[in-house]
Amino acid sequence: MLIRILANTLLHAMKVSDLQSKFIDRLKELLPEWKFVKGDRTFKRVIGSNVWHFHISCINHASDFDCTGDVAVEFKSKKVQLCIVGAELGNIDGVGQKRFCAGNTQQAVESADAIYSYFLKVGIPFLEKYSAPKEVVKTLKVGGKEAMLISPITNLHMQQIDSLVEHYGSSM
Repeated sequence: MLIRILANTLLHAMKVSDLQSKFIDRLKELLPEWKFVKGDRTFKRVIGSNVWHFHISCINHASDFDCTGDVAVEFKSKKVQLCIVGAELGNIDGVGQKRFCAGNTQQAVESADAIYSYFLKVGIPFLEKYSAPKEVVKTLKVGGKEAMLISPITNLHMQQIDSLVEHYGSSM
């Protein structure tokens, strides 16, 4: 019995890079309106003058990988970046880093489906909320935990506030 299990495991074993490709291919199917930038492992979508990012990080192991996702809103004026805020999905949800594991083809597809569902539940509301420059400015001005979540480098907060206020108006 053990020999059959080991033989079956070896027969269906895939390189981690192939598993990651299956994972990404499934996400591409689930996110057809998003552009995938392979070199950055990022899905991008332009919403008005903002660019939404859904970035995938893979943590490789010998025979499998874990995946995390983070989202960001990039504020742009023409081709100039004004500000970018974002966070890892698990941190947005308040549970710490959330990993999705894939050790075979089926798990790669299931993990892609799971991170996609989590992205819809946690990532999209974050992107919608922080696509409003007024919300970003308010959050950064208040400071604290939420400001650290969306922009962990505190010495950039004033520059981000100034950039958004200069572009979108002082009524913020």
